[in-house]
Amino acid sequence: MKFLNRNSILPSVILSALFFFTFLSEKTFAQSSEKKITSDSIPVMTYRICDEVEYQFAKPKPFAFAKNIIPSTGKYFSTTFTRKNFIYIGGVVAGTAVLCLWDRAILDGAHNLGDALGIAHTNNQKTYGKLTIDVGSFRQPIPINGPHDVSTVMYFLGDGFTHLSVAGGFWIAGMIGKDFRARQTASQLAESIIATGIVVQFLKHITGRESPFAADFPIGKWRPFPNQAEYARHVPHYDAFPSGHLSTAMATVTVIADNYPEYHYIRPLGYSLMGVLGFAMLNNGVHWFSDYPLALTMGYTFAKIAVSRGRKIIDKRKTPDESDPVHSNNKKTNPHKTSFILLPSFSGAGNGLTLLYSF
Repeated sequence: MKFLNRNSILPSVILSALFFFTFLSEKTFAQSSEKKITSDSIPVMTYRICDEVEYQFAKPKPFAFAKNIIPSTGKYFSTTFTRKNFIYIGGVVAGTAVLCLWDRAILDGAHNLGDALGIAHTNNQKTYGKLTIDVGSFRQPIPINGPHDVSTVMYFLGDGFTHLSVAGGFWIAGMIGKDFRARQTASQLAESIIATGIVVQFLKHITGRESPFAADFPIGKWRPFPNQAEYARHVPHYDAFPSGHLSTAMATVTVIADNYPEYHYIRPLGYSLMGVLGFAMLNNGVHWFSDYPLALTMGYTFAKIAVSRGRKIIDKRKTPDESDPVHSNNKKTNPHKTSFILLPSFSGAGNGLTLLYSF
């Protein structure tokens, strides 16, 4: 099969695919009703989002996220795989298959853009220190690694440590400020990140797709249900699909944006950083572009499941269509406004950045 020339890729292909699958992830999640919170039994705090909408957050119990991981995983499958979602699931599957045909061309285009910007095609972290855990006679050193160049900084945006640090920041802020919303956000972030990571690792271990930098085939070989001992010895030959970095990034952005809808910059900033991350993983040869669609839908869905707990939306508007302030068309009270997203682009005509507006 003759593959497309690397200079034939247009920025619109990448941008359209990214937002198409974000749209599909919204459609595949049938949002359940928020759990009822009663001030008689659980301490709550109420936050005014806009003129007629308030969010009520319950005080989270310690380590509530841990006990929710298994239920969240079960709800992910029961929520996603329903008859009404078959068309959207088919869209993700078909889109992934089509993007596989473009993978090599998109990867080459990303490498061209990286060369033009002087960004290395490597992901080498530096060890800045070590922690040692001592339990009796057992001693386990834990290196503290971090980025040390532009390429690694971009890739580090999707690292699990980065997102769990964000969750830790919300927890500390919530404890210091006695803020239930921040504490619930921290709990929901931990829940969605860990639950997403578990399912991503399961899928990686059964799909067995080569990472680009280790591939000996133009779009990477698939080795379904690989020998797990062989997987452990040669991880890059099996762990490309789906992208764990992008799924956890989507989960993080969605949880924060859903709990703080009055801050209109969260989604454009978050999606822009996700675009940078997506480019970095292509430039480093860690992922193919077709590894992204499922990752986006997974991160979004797990985040929606997490935020449905411990929060109640109080909407003074009585019209059913306007009951959800996130998707309301009422411009006066809708907390979301026009936003922009900045993403890298590359084509035969040149490389640069693309600014995409959403209304």
